[in-house]
Amino acid sequence: MQDKLTPRQSRAWGLCALSVPAAMVLAGRGWLWVLAGSAAASGIVLFLQTLQRRSGQSLPEQMARAFGQHGGQIVGAAVCLWLLLAASGAAAASQIAFEDDLGPLAPAVPLLLAALASRKGQAAAARVSGVLALCLALLYSIIALASLRHVQAAWCRPWGSAADAGLSLCLCLTPACLLFLDGDGQTPRPGWSALAAAVLPGVAALLCSACLSPAWTAQLPQPLYTLTKSLSVLSVMQRFELLLSTAQLLGLVSLLTLLVCAAARTAEVCLGTGWGEKKEGVFCLLAFGVSFLTQWLPMAVWVVGAATFWGAIPILTQVIGNIKKNEK
Repeated sequence: MQDKLTPRQSRAWGLCALSVPAAMVLAGRGWLWVLAGSAAASGIVLFLQTLQRRSGQSLPEQMARAFGQHGGQIVGAAVCLWLLLAASGAAAASQIAFEDDLGPLAPAVPLLLAALASRKGQAAAARVSGVLALCLALLYSIIALASLRHVQAAWCRPWGSAADAGLSLCLCLTPACLLFLDGDGQTPRPGWSALAAAVLPGVAALLCSACLSPAWTAQLPQPLYTLTKSLSVLSVMQRFELLLSTAQLLGLVSLLTLLVCAAARTAEVCLGTGWGEKKEGVFCLLAFGVSFLTQWLPMAVWVVGAATFWGAIPILTQVIGNIKKNEK
């Protein structure tokens, strides 16, 4: 079996990865602005995926052709560094899922699972994420249904600022990381996955605002976690924060696996570096070391990095590649 992704696998993997910024960052922002940003990001990602699959090449292969040998190496090295930084930041966020129970060892758990999931290649990792997508859908559906009776109509009013839309746009470009992997050449069709990617981050933000109030939501570091701690069904089902922690951990594993596979493909094509066995472990070990530093980085670093490497570079690569193609 070729180590290439089908559109269905890409959709499931992308939604799993997107669940991390949606639940951990965007849930505390103005829901209407989040919805606007996620909808724009979903359209951009779908457009770039369509162009990439029609070309029959992964983004690293397109970068090598568009920027030339030396230029492709420079851009590829920058992409790998960003993917390492992103993996470190995602791993550091695992302390939220574990409620600091594991202390400084918390980032090691999802990184270890990601290294194991990516050892057999991107196709095997995509199949794992397909299973995780079903688990995430079930867990978040239970949380959402349990939250409905706490909704206050007066708290559903739009709030926030345009900065929330910019943050949502950049962070919801996370599924664009799939561009760095090899597809099977089939053109993705806009459907439920694109709609889900556009709507679900806004739904998470709306749910927190409607249950906790916009004023309190804006002050909480993790409003979705606070919401789940207050949920109960008939005074029997409680401790919904355990479901949320499980969902966040599964999402982090899927996201980290995607980042590892993307770095592997970029290094192989642009830098001429083989990615044999145990290299996944080296990448994850480096990410674990850097994770102790990323928690001090401001949100602006992640916004600029996502906009640059998951937005600007893919678009610029397509533009330059088309210009060179037309010249020939």
